[in-house]
Amino acid sequence: MTTQPISTAQQVDVLILGGGPSGMAAGIALLKRNDIKVLMLERGDYTEYKFGESLSTNARATLEYLDVWKQFEASQSMQKFCSQVAWGSEDLRQLGYMFNPNGKGWVLDRSRFEKMLARAFVERGGQLQLQTQVTTCTRQPAGGWCVEVKSALGQTHTVFCKYIIDASGRRGVMRTNLNLALTVHDRLIGVGCIGVLAQGDAHSFESQVEACEYGWWHVTPMSDGRVSVVLMSDPDIANQMQVCRAEVWRALLDQMPVLGQQMKEVFFTETPRSTPCYSSYLQEAGGLDWVAVGDAVASFDPIASTGIPTALSNGIHAAFIAVDSMFSKGQLLKTYAQSIEQDFKQYLQTQWQYYQRETRWPEAKFWARRRAVVGIAKTATIVSTHYYEQKLVKAPVHLKLHEMQDLWLCCELGKSLKEVLERFALRYRYIPEQKAILGVQELIETGFLEISTEEEEDCVFFNTERLIFD
Repeated sequence: MTTQPISTAQQVDVLILGGGPSGMAAGIALLKRNDIKVLMLERGDYTEYKFGESLSTNARATLEYLDVWKQFEASQSMQKFCSQVAWGSEDLRQLGYMFNPNGKGWVLDRSRFEKMLARAFVERGGQLQLQTQVTTCTRQPAGGWCVEVKSALGQTHTVFCKYIIDASGRRGVMRTNLNLALTVHDRLIGVGCIGVLAQGDAHSFESQVEACEYGWWHVTPMSDGRVSVVLMSDPDIANQMQVCRAEVWRALLDQMPVLGQQMKEVFFTETPRSTPCYSSYLQEAGGLDWVAVGDAVASFDPIASTGIPTALSNGIHAAFIAVDSMFSKGQLLKTYAQSIEQDFKQYLQTQWQYYQRETRWPEAKFWARRRAVVGIAKTATIVSTHYYEQKLVKAPVHLKLHEMQDLWLCCELGKSLKEVLERFALRYRYIPEQKAILGVQELIETGFLEISTEEEEDCVFFNTERLIFD
């Protein structure tokens, strides 16, 4: 695979920020036309090892549309994906694709997959610049963007483009540049290592998921006798337990009833590294001359197994939106934004249902955060607040300590819950309303607050979705 350098000042039609699955899908789809000049900027160089993943067989239609199915078959093992799941009990159950009893998937070599997409993009006329990142992004008065780019060697370049597709992942280049609020629904991280089997046959393993009091473990076979092992938890729990220390991480793995026995023959030589895995949603999915795709617009808990298929689909949609913006009336963006919103609503419901299945640790903070139900009407009124000389000292479950203290201060006598939430949202735009209400419930349960109770039918519950997107 060869890449083309960016000249000091370059003019292109579409600039894609990020060379992952969503960015590549957008670029390859755009190059189905011969009248669009596409440049892609990628911070890495596709040499970094990535944790093992899987890909639903439903993705075949998407890969065929991109004309990369044959390359995919040639570059992947095509081993069928099945899950052994210990969730809700210590007993293993074999399912199809994660928690889907009917679906199927393939074990995916992520690095090989991304290289395959990048090669197809370049071969079809796309320009790819590796090890580069955006430093500034300025909208031009006459339309389009002026983007300053910095290479790994510290050289700076200028790119002028008509349209930007932001596929930069959770860091969200356009969101950051435009100061848009990202709603973050949890703080999930993955702390993992890639290990090597003593007998050198990782494919003797099936993908496995095992829940524990502080989160859940995920094991995925990889190529070349390697296996990916990741602990999913929250950062405050992980920090308290010091799970990024190799000896602690390994000891916790060894203590697992199922995986502890199966991982005895796996050797880890690296230090566990942390990866963000939180669920988030960008309500402003794009604008007149830009659109966000993949994790830049919506990111998902790995338990849903929707990341790569959604990213590929987003990328193709973004290509149509870019063409529509440059050559037509630009009406597709609204439909795309509505689709992203609806899909994320459905995802939150599915995620909540998955976590409801695990009931062994009802008091554990990790599970309490994901199993809680909202049961307060937004018309309820603050009737009493209990002030103490000392500040809140107990670590709250759903909010950080300073967030909970500020929420407490917003709870003025006579104010309705709706007014409290509106005031709190002025400062914490990234916190979803549902989580703020759970914080109010926690203040009530711990004796800091009293509210008037409305009739039960006026209460709103998390699984009605009414609190997520008002």
